[in-house]
Amino acid sequence: MKRFYMIFAVAAMAALTLLSCEKYEDGKPAKSVRSEFAEMYPDARDVEWEAEAGYWKVSFETGKAPAVQDHEAWYDVSGNWIRTETDIVASALPQSVKDALAASEYASAVLSGSDIEYVETPDGIYYEIEVRYGGVEVTLKVTEDGEVSLAFPTI
Repeated sequence: MKRFYMIFAVAAMAALTLLSCEKYEDGKPAKSVRSEFAEMYPDARDVEWEAEAGYWKVSFETGKAPAVQDHEAWYDVSGNWIRTETDIVASALPQSVKDALAASEYASAVLSGSDIEYVETPDGIYYEIEVRYGGVEVTLKVTEDGEVSLAFPTI
């Protein structure tokens, strides 16, 4: 009898696993999404796809050692590019961004580690910078033309 229950449990788990599979057979987005990505980033390496919040997020690397860069790009289910985030170091921030921060109400903020992202969207480019301000960690959005604001997740 135990054997019957064990076989039944294994079969039920297998059925649940099959029912929870992603929409696409290979666990990746539709060909239109992959094609758009391949066109935008032909030199991408270590590509990993993940469905998240109704979008496809792809993590990948570009460049060669020692200048390897980590990126995350977001696409909607139709293959439209939403944004790309690239990790950068504080020393790579343009002087205009540093000056904008120094002249803003967040001038006393302290960088929280090294979490700075260069963000490209169809509407423009900006930097997301995590800082500690007034005892709280916040993410600032700083455009290259000097606009500083609190960043809120767009995805």
